[in-house]
Amino acid sequence: MSFFLPTHVNKVRRKIRFFFFTLESSYDLHPTSTISRLKTLWAFSTSTLAFVCLLIIVIFSNPAVQQTISPLVASLHSLHPLKDGKKGYQVYGFAPYWTFDKLDNVDFSVLTTLAYFGVPVDSGGNLVKDDPGYSTFVSDKATTIFKKAHDAGTKVNLTVTQMDNFEILSLLDNPDAQKNAIEQIVAEVKNRGIDGVNVDFEFTGTPGSDYRNKFNEFIANLSTRLHSQIPQGEVSVAVYALSAKDPHLYDIASLSKSADQIFMMAYDFASAGADNAEPTSPLYGHKQGKYSYDIATAVEDFLKYMPANKLILGVPYYGYNYLVYNPQVKSETRPYWSWRGTPTVQTYSTAQENVTPGMKGIDSYKTGWDNDGQVGWRAYHVADTDTWRMIFVEDQRSLGIKYDFAKGKNLAGVGIWALGFDDGRQELWVLLRDKFGVKLADSRGLLYK
Repeated sequence: MSFFLPTHVNKVRRKIRFFFFTLESSYDLHPTSTISRLKTLWAFSTSTLAFVCLLIIVIFSNPAVQQTISPLVASLHSLHPLKDGKKGYQVYGFAPYWTFDKLDNVDFSVLTTLAYFGVPVDSGGNLVKDDPGYSTFVSDKATTIFKKAHDAGTKVNLTVTQMDNFEILSLLDNPDAQKNAIEQIVAEVKNRGIDGVNVDFEFTGTPGSDYRNKFNEFIANLSTRLHSQIPQGEVSVAVYALSAKDPHLYDIASLSKSADQIFMMAYDFASAGADNAEPTSPLYGHKQGKYSYDIATAVEDFLKYMPANKLILGVPYYGYNYLVYNPQVKSETRPYWSWRGTPTVQTYSTAQENVTPGMKGIDSYKTGWDNDGQVGWRAYHVADTDTWRMIFVEDQRSLGIKYDFAKGKNLAGVGIWALGFDDGRQELWVLLRDKFGVKLADSRGLLYK
């Protein structure tokens, strides 16, 4: 690997090289006695030491040189929070650390917030820095992506995560741990030069109202602290789509008052182990008695407790590939332990590239549309195992309907789980551009649509 040094450092380096060349040439052309050689060696040593010391002083007294020598120093201090975010509808995208090699197609002129995912926080309130999520967060690769986002007026958030019930409850039970977490989170956001934080604590089950109150207080204190340090910063909370109906850890009314945005994870209404093949993100169907819940009902329930302009509707760039007896909506799925295979999750790009009529080893292929869920499905028959497989997968048609729904409800906007799941494809960005427009930064740093 090579790098370029600033001009004044190169001058010092050239002087040292010239001194070496002169000394060596002089010795080759004019052989000396032993004493003369020792004197020459002493002169060589002292002069070299002087030049080395000079070079060290130049390097470590100049911030620009420090950043050139140590890319990590540059990466940690070269970003600054945006003064203003893009106006209008939000297009919020989670960027998991494991998809960072698949973000070249992200259209930052459309995306309003990139939420880096993620860095865990433990029960003591410490950010887990030996996690790959943290090492990627402070990497040069992340700096490049964050800077690209900022150059387009796209905000960058850090997502702090915890998926373990015990860790979550232990943190909430300890006021000192909460304070520690808040200080570390705000310091990390501030030092990284980004724009805010998303809190994604996914508690399974119902911990009770006491813990909901403790979580509310944690988010309120985090918001107060972050806004005091980064006035234009933002705090958002990711919550289950069931949270207004079945609160779990989340009191939607209270959270929406202290947080700048609520991100509804409007997916996983059905999972890989479902007894029937259903879409993971059905728009309708609950009131018709077809599905246990749906997006439209969830949004209706949320808006009883919070303003629409703070709610972001999250959509999935993935679907579940089921083993079914017959390819149709709500078809009975084969047992999870079937020798014929197992259900699996597939990203949008995987489904587009691999679930096609030209697949190898199939002898039949079908497609259909779920009028209630407002999403399409694909199915194929695997000849070797005599088994049908079926996947509901979001595409331009189904996502376009969801985007229109979000606009019709005057929601803050839409969100994506996850960036990189489209793996270089452009059509979903074209759709977002058509639905929400392009927002660019002019030469004065102001944003317009």
